[in-house]
Amino acid sequence: MPATACRAALLLILAILSPSAAAQFIGGVGGSPQGLRSKPALRDAVAKPERPNLVLLIADDFGVDMIGAYAEGTNPPCTPNMDLLAAGGLLFRNAWSNPVCSPTRAALLTGRHGFRTGIGGVVMPTGPGLALTELTLPEILPGYASAAVGKWHLAGALGNDHPNDGGFDSFAGTIAGGVPNYSQWVKVVDGQSSPTTTYATTDTVNEAIAAMQSMPEPWFLYVAFHAPHTPWHVPSSTLCPTAACPTATCATLPPIPNNRQMAKSMVEALDTEIGRLLVALQAEDPQAKIVFMGDNGTAAGVSQPPFSPAHAKGSLFEGGVNVPLIVTGPGVVPGECQALVTTTDLFATFADLAGARSTAEDSVSLVPYFSNAALSLRDTVYAETFAPNGGSPPFPSHSRAIRDARYKLIRITGQADAFFDLLADPFETADLMPGLSVTEQAAYDALAAELVELGVD
Repeated sequence: MPATACRAALLLILAILSPSAAAQFIGGVGGSPQGLRSKPALRDAVAKPERPNLVLLIADDFGVDMIGAYAEGTNPPCTPNMDLLAAGGLLFRNAWSNPVCSPTRAALLTGRHGFRTGIGGVVMPTGPGLALTELTLPEILPGYASAAVGKWHLAGALGNDHPNDGGFDSFAGTIAGGVPNYSQWVKVVDGQSSPTTTYATTDTVNEAIAAMQSMPEPWFLYVAFHAPHTPWHVPSSTLCPTAACPTATCATLPPIPNNRQMAKSMVEALDTEIGRLLVALQAEDPQAKIVFMGDNGTAAGVSQPPFSPAHAKGSLFEGGVNVPLIVTGPGVVPGECQALVTTTDLFATFADLAGARSTAEDSVSLVPYFSNAALSLRDTVYAETFAPNGGSPPFPSHSRAIRDARYKLIRITGQADAFFDLLADPFETADLMPGLSVTEQAAYDALAAELVELGVD
C-alpha cells in the first residue's frame, strides 16, 4: 500500500477507535517499563503549567529516503505513524544534520557546531567525549524535569554517568553507539549496567513511557532510538504494521532477506513502536510539543534510490546530511517548510518553547516557522566531520559543507573543492568545478567567505 494510503487509513481508524483500541492497532508488544526511577507524581496535584512538555524523537541512520511522508525514496518502508506526525505537523524539507551520529547529537544538545565542542566524529569508548563544561539543553530549560532514553554515544571515556552529569535527571539505554544484538545487549540505568534481552526499540519506548508518566510537569523527554542502525535483522513479526500496510516489507520478506529488506523491516518496527509511544503520549499530555528527526542520512548499503550509496551516511552529500525533521503540537500550523534549518537550531527552539533564552552562537529558534512556514531565518547551513575528537581548528582531517538556498560547497582537506547547484541537480551528480559561470562564481565566493567567517576555511 502506498505511504499516502497508509496515512489515510490510519487517520480514519484513529478517528473512530478508542485510545485503547488505537494503541492495540498501532502499538507493539512492549514489556513492562524498567529502569527509570519514579519521581513524585505531581501532575494531578498542581495546575498544568503554561510551558509545554517537550519530546524529541531521534531515529538513527535515518534519511529522507526512509520515510513515506517525504516521498523521496522510490520504495520507502511503510511508516504510517511517522506519516501521521507529518500530516498533522510541520515538515522541514531542507533540514541538515552532520554526516555521522555523535556530532549531530552534540550539536543539538549544545546548539554549537562540532569545531566548537570538539565532537566531529564518532565518539569512541576510550576517547574524548562531550565536555561537561558544555551547557546542554536540559540544563537551560528552567524548572523542567528531564529524562534521556535509548542511545547516548557522547560519553567516550567519561563513564556511564555522563548523561546524568551532562544535565539529565535520569537515563536508561546504551552509553556507547549501537547494540551488538538488538535482543541481547547491556543496558545502563543511571550509571549502573546490566544485561537485557528486551528488543532495543521496544525497550526505548518502554522507558520513554515510564519517564513521561513519572516526571513532574513540565518535562523534557529525549528519546534516541537505535534503529535502523546496524546490525540489520528481521524484527519480531508482532511489530510488523500489517493492519495499516498489508504489503509492508516486513510482511513480504523472502526466506533469506537482503540488508535493505531487513533495514526497511527495522524501520517498520520502529514506526510501530513510535505509534505505541504516541498513543501513550496522547493519553498523558495531548498538548505536548513533539520533534521527530533523523541523526544523519541512511547507511550506504541500504539507502533507497535515487540516492546513491556513495552519497549516503558519512558523506557530506545530501544523502548524508539532509534528514527528516517534523514538528507537531498546539500552535504548529501543519504544512511544509522549505527554509534552511539545521540540528543546532533545536537548542534555541526548545529554549524558546520553555521560556528560556539561548545564547548558543550556532542556533536559531524554529518557533517562528510554526505559524509562518514561508519565513527564511538563515542564509546558509553548515555541516562537518573532522578528526581527532577533542581538538580545535585547524584539524588534520576536516570535511566541511555549506549551502545557501541554491548552491552548495564541499571542502575536504587534501581535495579539490566541489560545488553543486542543488536546484538543478538535487542528487549532486555534476560537480560544477572548475569553469564556473559569473553567477556561480559569486555564489562560490560567498559560501567560501562564510567558511572563513566561521573559522573553518
